[in-house]
Parts: sequence; structure tokens; C-alpha cells
Amino acid sequence: MSRPELPSVAEIDELAPVHRQVAGPEWEDGNGHVNVRHFYDLHCAGAEIGLTRIGLGDEYRQQSRCGVFSVEQHLRFLSEVRIGEEVSVHVRWLGRGAKVFHAVSVVVNRSTGRVANTLELLEAHVDLTTRRAAPFPADLAGVIDAEVAEHARLGWQLPLTGHMGVRRPADQPAG
Repeated sequence: MSRPELPSVAEIDELAPVHRQVAGPEWEDGNGHVNVRHFYDLHCAGAEIGLTRIGLGDEYRQQSRCGVFSVEQHLRFLSEVRIGEEVSVHVRWLGRGAKVFHAVSVVVNRSTGRVANTLELLEAHVDLTTRRAAPFPADLAGVIDAEVAEHARLGWQLPLTGHMGVRRPADQPAG
């Protein structure tokens, strides 16, 4: 199985950016570019906005006493970002199981027109009172499924680990 080529920035822009920012001087590391922790902060900021947009934000947590916990993540660096360059964050939904979802966050260097890095993630829906994974409520599952279906129609793929994803029972169809 061959890895897909990186999509172009124009293709990634089919996913509206959830966050944009200019790399500030406090982000610089000893190598003269943005330090890894700031990429992770960008992905987290983008994920929080993306989750809020589908109904999984602070209001949901307060009303339902449920949220999401990170289960697995993989950060991949593809090109550097230097101080003063503008970046955008885009979220692509890949799949949903009864209690988890699989997605990828993409940081694009707007100044150079290159994909800077990706964060592939698997998140569990968790009952915050029991601290255990819990099924998504039907309305929220429907919203996530609609995002997954919309993003599945995009004509491009991102290189993924191949080791992360939603595990489905044998009797449940994919998709």
C-alpha cells in the first residue's frame, strides 16, 4: 500500500481553516524555526474550535457531563515554519465508532504555501462523572457522521499512520 502524496494547499483549503495565526518570536527554538510545542498548541487550538463547531464544546461538557479524552496521537513534521510566517489549521474528520472518533489536524504554512505538519488523533467520548468511555448521543453522532461523510467526498488524502482508526465489530459496516 503506497502512501498518498501530500495534497496541495488549495485542496486543503476545501476544509475551511478553523484557526489562523502568525508565528511569534516566542515560538522560536535554537534551530531558528517554530518549536514542536507550538505546533502542538496550534493543533489543540484548532481541535477545540472544531469540536465546538460540531457541538462538543464547553456548553456540551457542562450540560451532559461528557467530553473527549485523547487516546492516541501522531504528530508528523513535513516542512518548517519560521518566525513571522502565517499558519492555518484545518480539521478533517475520518471516522466514528460508538465511543471514539478519528480525525487529522493539518497546519499549513500560508507564507510558503506548504503543508507544515499533521496531527492524526483518536479521541474517546467520555462520561466525566465515571471517567469511562461512553457512546455518543444520537444527535451528536449524526453531526460527526455528516462531517465524516462530507470529508470522505474530498478528492485527496493525507498520509496517515495506518495504525490508528476506529475499530468496528465484524457485523458493523465501515462508513
